[in-house]
Amino acid sequence: MNALKKLFELRASLDVYERELGFDQLSEVEKSVLEFVMHQKDATITAITKEQYFAKYSLSTIKRAVGVLLSNDIISATQSDVDRRAMILRYTNK
Repeated sequence: MNALKKLFELRASLDVYERELGFDQLSEVEKSVLEFVMHQKDATITAITKEQYFAKYSLSTIKRAVGVLLSNDIISATQSDVDRRAMILRYTNK
């Protein structure tokens, strides 16, 4: 039972941090994609889909989440110099 209590405390703390950062209006998948982009150098949609954590989400769900983050100027996308087909996703820090 102690482990469940700690898990709830972690979730409550995370909720506070998300509200402070203004991310409380994002869906769970949008938050997860954002966190991945913030901590992964040269993040791409392909890199997101290859991460085991995101295996439970479809490609269209991930693309939709990226689209929401882009349209809200939370992340930006620039064409990769290495692979012109890839778009590098970065946190805009606004």
